[in-house]
Amino acid sequence: MSNTSNSDEWRLYPSAMIKPTTGTIARRPGSVRRTSHIDMRVAHDSLYLDGAARDLRTLHDPETGASTEVIDSATLVASASPLRTLEMLRTSPDRPGAQALLGLVTGPGFREAVGRALPDEVAASTPLALLLDDLPVAAIISGYAYLYSDSLPKNSEGAGVKADICSGWRSDGTMLVSFRERGAIPIPVGPPATRVEAADDSLGWHEIGPLGVGAMRRRRLVDVSPGVTADELLVQAMFRDTYVDLDGNESVLHEYTVTATVAADDLVVRTCDAIPRVLPWVECPVAAASAWKLIGHPTTHIRTLVRTDLRGTSTCTHLNDLLRSLGDVGVLAAAMP
Repeated sequence: MSNTSNSDEWRLYPSAMIKPTTGTIARRPGSVRRTSHIDMRVAHDSLYLDGAARDLRTLHDPETGASTEVIDSATLVASASPLRTLEMLRTSPDRPGAQALLGLVTGPGFREAVGRALPDEVAASTPLALLLDDLPVAAIISGYAYLYSDSLPKNSEGAGVKADICSGWRSDGTMLVSFRERGAIPIPVGPPATRVEAADDSLGWHEIGPLGVGAMRRRRLVDVSPGVTADELLVQAMFRDTYVDLDGNESVLHEYTVTATVAADDLVVRTCDAIPRVLPWVECPVAAASAWKLIGHPTTHIRTLVRTDLRGTSTCTHLNDLLRSLGDVGVLAAAMP
């Protein structure tokens, strides 16, 4: 998993939750599914990002392999400096306005800048908007690649850590207590990555190549389909973060699944349940209850609600990102046959 010496074996910390999903939920007739991924590779303190997203509509029984169509898709290639300043960005579809993002830090305020640079993409909740929206969190997650390889720049470990920003980063939690007492952050050891793609459905995910050694990947899925009753939509979502170690073994760092029901007319969330599948710290899983805060709110308000109300140690920053993606449900539902 890392280059940690024997004297530092205490740092290897078995992940608190180790139940990764196997396969993917089946596509249903009348559904629209959005899948995306971003790969993160660090080299010489710089960050290189490569991502893709796709919206797929399923008209008939997916088992027959007939009547499916790609509604929209996008790709992104980017690089950022050691200070996470965006230095290069190429997108497909090509949007000249995206170049206004160059020189910005992929951190706080970046998503607002995306909205100013590409207002039409953001308003339409396109796959490209999702990939750009994911850049700040990709920059954060990429820090684990340094941690796993035990190659954090000298004196950088723990720099800029803000306590109590989420359940796993609580000031009295495993990670920060260890850092204060031992001067180093524990290295979470997650379970081997199970196969996400369903063996009997080659279209369940967009095409994703193998992940290179020392790289990380975030996958996302949001699936909207007809609910049990005619006035309801069923929403199923998941995300997974993985890392490939120096021996070529891929393990899971974070994984959550979410199941929700949404009113078909006004898009108000009726139920919303989050299930932690893989999480590093023992304090993390309690954040799953924060998903209930979405109940009673229209999906069009979710991104704002998550930013303003889902904060502090009762939440999880990674779960919040998954919940924010439910803000795209209205656009996906409108594309249903």
